[in-house]
Amino acid sequence: MRKWGREKGQPGLFGGILIHAAMFLLGLSPAWGAGMVPPGAPPAPVPTTLGPQGLSFPTLPIGAPPPFSYSTPFDNTVVVPLPAIGDSYNSGVTYGTIVPILYAKPSGRITSIFAPSVMYNSYMGLESGFRYYRYYKGNLKRWHVIAIQSNSIMNFYEFHYRDLSMDNGRYIVDVRVKDFKNPTARFYGIGPTSSFGDQSNFTLATTSVHGTFGENFDDQKVRIWFMERYRTYGASPGQVPDMPYTGLLFPDAPGFATGAQILTHRVNATYDTRDNHLIPSSGTYARIFAELDNNMTPGQGSLFDRFDAEYKYWLAHGSDDQDVLAIRAMVNLMNGPNIPFFAMSMLGGAYSLEGFGTGRFYDYDASLFNIEERIAAFDMNLFNVESEWQWP
Repeated sequence: MRKWGREKGQPGLFGGILIHAAMFLLGLSPAWGAGMVPPGAPPAPVPTTLGPQGLSFPTLPIGAPPPFSYSTPFDNTVVVPLPAIGDSYNSGVTYGTIVPILYAKPSGRITSIFAPSVMYNSYMGLESGFRYYRYYKGNLKRWHVIAIQSNSIMNFYEFHYRDLSMDNGRYIVDVRVKDFKNPTARFYGIGPTSSFGDQSNFTLATTSVHGTFGENFDDQKVRIWFMERYRTYGASPGQVPDMPYTGLLFPDAPGFATGAQILTHRVNATYDTRDNHLIPSSGTYARIFAELDNNMTPGQGSLFDRFDAEYKYWLAHGSDDQDVLAIRAMVNLMNGPNIPFFAMSMLGGAYSLEGFGTGRFYDYDASLFNIEERIAAFDMNLFNVESEWQWP
């Protein structure tokens, strides 16, 4: 089936996918935001006449079907209670409910989405919170807030603002502030020979602030941007029972005892022709970036650099293009002294080596090559919406 999953370390993405699912069940337009966005941002749109980034407003049809909806002369509101369940290697099963509340103008144009949620996880306990998305100027400008707090250690707070309205989407301004504490993080050692038998657990605490400015070219297929980011990392005992604490099993892991404070300067270029940014079936996505990192941790000051190149390709084929061939290649290279393991190249989790949990491999350099065949399984009509399901 098409993979709407996530690692526990990304509650914002999980919520965004469920909200997208709510819109899908209601037969709404998939025109959301732009780009392959980080966790927490709403899913991205299909192309429109304004370019492949899809800069039209998300829309809601008048007289939306049940479960709950009502209209006034000024707006339409749809409430969609959804069961929510997620599973990952690191955190196990998380389940509960999320209730997207969609607000739209009489024309059907969605202006905001508010989505409270209550979830339970055996490691994290009860997690409650909300997500709020706000759209302006044909979705050229938007922001969101996410706040999730458990009754134990876990928390996730994020504010994200993106403005593509300058010169009708030519320029990009992006600001994000995030604070996250994950008590199910894993560490196995450093290098490709790290043993699964040395699996250990810790709580990863990270706070980050970043600002991005860039420019789109070639009908928004090409994007060049510059980013400044400040991140802090900390580690403490985790919450996975009967698993060794990383600080005891790997006391000399770079940066574990001291934490890390890193200032990053990055230049990035992307080429993007995907037909859909959430679940693409055709097109190309290519990215390269180079960055200089300043390790500002007291007593650990150093400069190190990173280079990353990634290529993804999707090819629809078979009867009615129902099958999809997906290819991905990636290389990440690092150089310099005193690199905390928090900042090293990492493989494992929702975005790389999905068969492993997040943090399975840490090292200075990393490379990855995947080929995936998504085979059509069945079609389904639900609430008068046609859907296609695939096996990866």
